[in-house]
Amino acid sequence: MRGFLAAVLLLAAAPAARAQSVVDGTDAVIGPAAASTILVLVGRQFRDPEARIAGLRRGRDGAVCGTVDVRNRMGAHAGPRPFVADLAENVLARLPEGPELRSSGSPADFKAMQRAKVLYEANCAAE
Repeated sequence: MRGFLAAVLLLAAAPAARAQSVVDGTDAVIGPAAASTILVLVGRQFRDPEARIAGLRRGRDGAVCGTVDVRNRMGAHAGPRPFVADLAENVLARLPEGPELRSSGSPADFKAMQRAKVLYEANCAAE
């Protein structure tokens, strides 16, 4: 019984698990349904339980634009990167950086990164 009680106390004292979240309140700009979909897409693509989403806004043609900050292999947040999401197609594409474009894993990866750039420029870039 004493071991069970100690285990319960340890679980109660453990910090709560963190979750992907919109850190700046811009989820109110796009609405709860769209924000929920964004969180699911980010979770599916990056599998980072502490991803930080910010700067959400409606783009052109129904797209949602924003930034996502995920952790790198060392466990530190790498900094916010722009993304575009097409909610009708359940697609989220993060804008690639130079090093990713120069050394993509495969031709398919390079094509996906190019598509992300085109989607972002078409829907989120300032005119």
